[in-house]
Amino acid sequence: MACPHASGAAAYVKSFNPTWSPAAIKSALMTTATPMSPKTNTDLEFAYGAGQLNPLQTANPGLVYDAEEADYIKFFCGQGYNSTKL
Repeated sequence: MACPHASGAAAYVKSFNPTWSPAAIKSALMTTATPMSPKTNTDLEFAYGAGQLNPLQTANPGLVYDAEEADYIKFFCGQGYNSTKL
């Protein structure tokens, strides 16, 4: 059930910030999420992503990380990929 909730939260954020890119919206959702406790389920520490979404706080997160196609290309080139491998 995470996908419908995350999609709804993304639409909610987009309604407040219509010029934001999908990367900016994802950043706002992830940076304002409440972290889950690894002490509760130690075997699921990496199974719950950024945590529990907080749509109210996401509407005005304060800081977002925006990424464009050029940013991903620079990252991959830094990892040793070139135009033939991409």
